[in-house]
Amino acid sequence: MVRISPLALVLLFFIATTLCSVAEDILEDCGGEQKSTMLENGESEGCKATDGQKTVKKVALVLGASGETGKEVLKQLVNRPEFSRIVSIGRKQLDLPNDPSYERVEQKVVDFDNLEKYSAEFEGIDAAFCCLGTTRAKSGAEGFVKVDHDYVLQAAKLLKANHCPEFHLLTSKGSNENSWLLFPSTKGKVENDVTALDFDHLSIYRPGLLLCDRKDRRFFENILQSVARYTDKSSWWSVPTDVVASAMVITSLKVEKEKVNIVEHDRIVTNAQND
Repeated sequence: MVRISPLALVLLFFIATTLCSVAEDILEDCGGEQKSTMLENGESEGCKATDGQKTVKKVALVLGASGETGKEVLKQLVNRPEFSRIVSIGRKQLDLPNDPSYERVEQKVVDFDNLEKYSAEFEGIDAAFCCLGTTRAKSGAEGFVKVDHDYVLQAAKLLKANHCPEFHLLTSKGSNENSWLLFPSTKGKVENDVTALDFDHLSIYRPGLLLCDRKDRRFFENILQSVARYTDKSSWWSVPTDVVASAMVITSLKVEKEKVNIVEHDRIVTNAQND
């Protein structure tokens, strides 16, 4: 039988106690999933939150940040500590607010007609938000399909090829590929084509009339938005763009996500209110 001296027993007890203390610190910091690394500002990267709702330090990508909803998505992201970096991809540089929170935004200028040449800009993304869109009045029928379907699908393909796990797609209420009308038909087709790419998580948002303060609003659009603001206080058929953006970002921060999540108008409003 091996005899252990009292001094050795004390030493073993001290070592065991120290190791247990270190293990508890790691589990408390990272939820027991992976070791935390420290950023220059002292915040941890790679840990997961323990509240069962949000993950931390993700890299986001926004397509269409020059539009009203995309602008709001960008604003929501820079004000969320869970995102360490936000990549904004567009045709031109945007004049961003002179605010320290926007320092995390990296702007990438691309040619959407040759998007495959910019594959490197789509690397290392954890969550992508697509708010690309135009109007038939502004771009014509072919231009509308090119932007709202072709550009969206090509960007989604690049993200999928670069192993982006989740994609958040803004379409519209009434999307239906079998519709006789160009707008709902195009939206329905892009929904189906992006779904076929098989992202780990895909959320599709179908809001009703979007309320915003766009400067170049057309006459009838201005009337419709004014009617909505005064008659639809409960957001039954219209919704402000910042509410849509909030619902998109909130959904991206959930730990448990559906494979394909169709978020209709009423759920967009509810999700944003429950933040």
